[in-house]
Amino acid sequence: MKTIVSVTPTRLEADSRSFKIAASIARLGYTSILVEEKKSKFDRRGLPFAVRSMEDPLQRNNTLLDGGIEKSLSRGGIHTAMKTWRTIRDSTLLLPIMFLFRYVYRCIMLPFRQIPRASLYYLHGYTLYPSVWILSKRYKAPIVYDAHDFYSGIKSPEEIAALKFGRRCLMAFYRHLESRLVKNASATVTVADRIAGLQERAFCRRPLVIRNCHDRRIDRNPPKTLKASLGLSSDHFLLVVVGNCKEGMAIREAFDAMLELPDRVHLAFVGNFYEEHLNEIRRRMLDWRIHIVGPIRPDELVPFIQDADASLLLYYPRSINYRNCLPNGFFQAIAAELPLLYPKLPEIEEIAEGYEIGTPIDPLVPNSVSSAIMRLMTDPVRMVEYRRNLRRAVRDLNWDGEELVLKELISRVLAQSGR
Repeated sequence: MKTIVSVTPTRLEADSRSFKIAASIARLGYTSILVEEKKSKFDRRGLPFAVRSMEDPLQRNNTLLDGGIEKSLSRGGIHTAMKTWRTIRDSTLLLPIMFLFRYVYRCIMLPFRQIPRASLYYLHGYTLYPSVWILSKRYKAPIVYDAHDFYSGIKSPEEIAALKFGRRCLMAFYRHLESRLVKNASATVTVADRIAGLQERAFCRRPLVIRNCHDRRIDRNPPKTLKASLGLSSDHFLLVVVGNCKEGMAIREAFDAMLELPDRVHLAFVGNFYEEHLNEIRRRMLDWRIHIVGPIRPDELVPFIQDADASLLLYYPRSINYRNCLPNGFFQAIAAELPLLYPKLPEIEEIAEGYEIGTPIDPLVPNSVSSAIMRLMTDPVRMVEYRRNLRRAVRDLNWDGEELVLKELISRVLAQSGR
């Protein structure tokens, strides 16, 4: 039996797409192994694929390479010294030199401990490409590259221009690394048509599109649902934001919108990295109505959020990548049959308007968000209509069709490589 190894530069619990693809690979009859760079916290028993983690024994003590100097200084309250350190590091060659040592260890040497021999390597993201490339040459195995975003366009030109010299060097390195991966991969994949167009213009190769539709076959019941875990009743109106916190999300504006809404309205963030906003939530005295839930394992997420009342999408066109995004959280909210409050971004708007499953908002305008929520709360007829349309959308927007595309891709790449 052929072995296909998926490699992701993050935790599996934070990467629903990698989870779905690894599960599909197993379902298609291959031995499926997923290697995550950072170890997930959930129980792996019962998964349809094997999981390995790249353990880093130096990570806890690696103060120089992992920002430990900055953290220790901030803990000691030496803010001036910390600012000086960042300025020196980012504006000279020190940052690239530090990065090079860290990168060689964590992204080239360390992966060899856990990335096994394969008939095909399915690589999510580009950071681990050097180690996977060496393994692919060693075992004569092809590589499929899956770009979850248009990484070169995550930051706007204005943001890039404002970066220090060291940071710009790192961006140039990553851009070159991705260009080599796109050129040498047997096939490339991405999440949406417009992202594919951006990739084609940047690298002169158009990737195949496999959308982030949800796969209901992987679902299992969580210990508690979202409302139950928060201690909320049916009298509360619960909004949920699904997915990891990113730069292109209007988080602070959502907090301001909550100030304009009745006390029975609650907002839950399900994903990683929202903890950095806790002080802002407390400053607005919203800590009893805004909830940082943290990540939920991908096979429990949709059943977990199903008892929410609506889903809030906070992406805004901060850059060309966010303008054309089509995220996992969008499809997971549809799969949970939650009416959407969505931004007018082309990929999202096309689907949401086509199925009439929600209300458009401008996430950067708090009153636009709060007004749309009030209209949704006070119009039960509209809610019933949205949920009816959502059932139709769920039937059409499922992973089954995307899996067929994946199946054909894997078969073709293996045949071309003679595996």
